[in-house]
Parts: sequence; structure tokens; C-alpha cells
Amino acid sequence: MNRYLLSFLFAIAAPALAATKPYHLELEAYPAAPFPYFSKFGSVDLHVYSGGVRAESFWLKGFSRNGSKTITAMNPVLRMYTEVPLADITSIVGKLASSDQIETSPPAVQGPMRGKVGVLRASRYRLVYGPTAWIDLWTTADIPPNQQLRNIVDSLINGISPPTAKVARAIPGTPVYVELNFRRFQKVALVKFKKLTFNNAGEADALKVGTLYFKAPLLDAIWR
Repeated sequence: MNRYLLSFLFAIAAPALAATKPYHLELEAYPAAPFPYFSKFGSVDLHVYSGGVRAESFWLKGFSRNGSKTITAMNPVLRMYTEVPLADITSIVGKLASSDQIETSPPAVQGPMRGKVGVLRASRYRLVYGPTAWIDLWTTADIPPNQQLRNIVDSLINGISPPTAKVARAIPGTPVYVELNFRRFQKVALVKFKKLTFNNAGEADALKVGTLYFKAPLLDAIWR
């Protein structure tokens, strides 16, 4: 085949190949730091794969595959699991956060400011709520956008602050570091970057229910 034609075909195929390259992004979240109603979870390990997202805490585990409209929540102690519609996450978090929801007006956005988070090239977007109140959101384009992660994060933020969720939707990239700076929370890291590897080792097991689990009809059954 003509070498010019080969070069042309590769130029067309390269972006698609890059977008489907397997990866494993590891983050650590501390939701209880600013929001005490999440204290039961402690720290949460987040595993983001090209095929979906998994979260693990001492008390609960869960996963959601790309394109799914549900999150599978599992209680490793009771060996039970249930399916939670993504659409219900906002209302569940909203009830928990009813006495502690943050600002009701949309924040102004400053940025992006280029920099690095660990080994990742990243951009900082500052969501400003006032002279001494802001959230620093660092995102990266070093991995393809993960829509399932976006959907989950949007549902969680929407339960705490719908105006913030609306602004965050417009910020490009994958979140890899989130820091809160409010009167009560000075330089509190809500999400931290841990590691990025370009392989899919462990993805299949991470995005399925473990052995010897029994299905519960309602979330309340495993929410103990």
C-alpha cells in the first residue's frame, strides 16, 4: 500500500486509538472533611477506568459502568448489594445535606491556570463564592473524558449545591484534585490524585458484583 495512504489512514485512526486506550486513574476522596454526614464512609478510594468507575470505603463499595443509569452499591460486611438509580443520588445527598448546603448563588470562575498535579498536566479552575471563599478544581486532559465519572460527580454536587453543579458542568477535563477554602475549611483537600497507569488490570473485577453477594430490594437494607 502506498506509504502516503498509510500515513493518511494512521492520522485518521490515531485520535480514536488514543481515546480508547485503557487506563486506571486512582483518586482518594475525603467527603467527611467538610460534610460530617459522610463520616461513616471515612476516606473513599476512587478507581476510574475507561469502562466505568468504582468507589471503595471501609463501609460501602460501589461501581457504575459507562452508559449505565444506575450505581451498584455493596455492603461488604452484610454481603448484600442493590442498584441505585443515578437520578436518585441528588435527592439522597440533598436530604443528608439539608442542614449544611453550601452557597445558593452560582460562583464566578477564574482560570484556567496551567500547572501539574503529580505527574499529570492539569488546569486549575477557581470557583469563587466571595473574597475569602473558593474551591480550587484541578482537571486534566491526559486521559480521555469519562462521562460516567462526570455523571456521578454532577449528581453528588447537585445534592449539595445545584448552582455549583451547573457551573462545574462547563469545566472541561477529568477532576484530579479538589481543595476547599472557606471560613471553616482552610485548604481542605476533598479529592487527591494518587496514581495513573495505562492498563486495564483489575477493571473487569472492579466493575462487577463480588461472589456470594445477595441482592437487596432497597438501599435502606444495606445502609446500616
